[in-house]
Formats: sequence, structure tokens, C-alpha cells
Amino acid sequence: MSSSHTLQKSSQGGAKTIFSVTSGNFLEMYDFMVFGYYATAIAKTFFPGDDPFASLMLTLMTFGAGFLMRPLGAIILGPTLTITDGAKGCC
Repeated sequence: MSSSHTLQKSSQGGAKTIFSVTSGNFLEMYDFMVFGYYATAIAKTFFPGDDPFASLMLTLMTFGAGFLMRPLGAIILGPTLTITDGAKGCC
């Protein structure tokens, strides 16, 4: 009887984890989509210059840096925060 109770409890935890991961990824992709949509306006506002192509490339490089920093932050900060938080890590 206790094994079925444990199984049910772990499946509820799995659903919560899947929901959390899905909502986090949705918000991140929404953020990048909005950034991409407004890239030309951001280029004109934050990188003014004679060449609009160079301004757009600087904007997209900023976009790319943000896109690449998320996995690096997870690799670097994940174990660090797990140690300081006292929770057991995944690895």
C-alpha cells in the first residue's frame, strides 16, 4: 500500500516539474520573440549610426549573447546554488 502512495506522490511531483519547465521555456521564448520582433526599433534607438545594417547586427549580437548565456549560467550557477542552498543536485 505504501508503494502505490509513493508512486502517486512522485507522479504529482513530475507533473509540477513539467509544468514549471514548460512555463519557464514559454516565457523565455516569448521574451526572445518580442526582442526579435522589435529588433529594428531597438537597433535605431540603442545603436544609432550611419549604417542601419551595422546597427541591426549589433542588436542581433546582443540577442545572441543573451541566448548563449542561459545555458552557461545554468552550468555555472546550478551547482553553486545547489551547494549553498543545501539541496541535493541532479548529478
